[in-house]
Amino acid sequence: MKRFAAAALLVIVAIGMAALIYIESADSPGERAARMRGCLFCHTDAFAEKPLTCLSQWKRGTPLAPLVEQRLLQAHPTRPGDDAATLAQYIATQQLPLLAQSRKGERGAALYAAKCAACHGKNGEGQAGMYPPLRGSEWLTPSPNRPTVESIILNGLQGPITVKGEAWNSTMLPPGISAPADVKAIIEHLQQFR
Repeated sequence: MKRFAAAALLVIVAIGMAALIYIESADSPGERAARMRGCLFCHTDAFAEKPLTCLSQWKRGTPLAPLVEQRLLQAHPTRPGDDAATLAQYIATQQLPLLAQSRKGERGAALYAAKCAACHGKNGEGQAGMYPPLRGSEWLTPSPNRPTVESIILNGLQGPITVKGEAWNSTMLPPGISAPADVKAIIEHLQQFR
């Protein structure tokens, strides 16, 4: 019985030491707070790997940490403490690159909807007999035999062309997108149609 008690005590001490090392080896006060609270037991995907759904209402240009802290205190009302602001700042820092990536395509999608969808369709399907499809179009893949997508956006296109084996002969006026960042955003959006 004494051996069992000694072994159990040894296991408890080892677990405690491992937990202490785990907590104290954090790279920042926020990460330490997350480890102390055991956040990763539930949030096993970590805060830097997947955007938190509660941050979908975040508006670009507004501070993210207060929104995270408010949500943190709503989700864990029995766990308030001095580390809530520190933990919220850590989570916000981890989430910002994910939010930026998830919203990267928003500008291109908005430009496409405003400038292209009326003719080429909401999903790039085109309009039979009037405007060629973009979805599955070889024109979205660079080729030395035809103008680039960037050139078409900036200058428009007219004359006979073939899209997906079908002949077209109409005029596409430039959609009025000229800022380099906007051209890049719409080209990135168009890649989903390839």
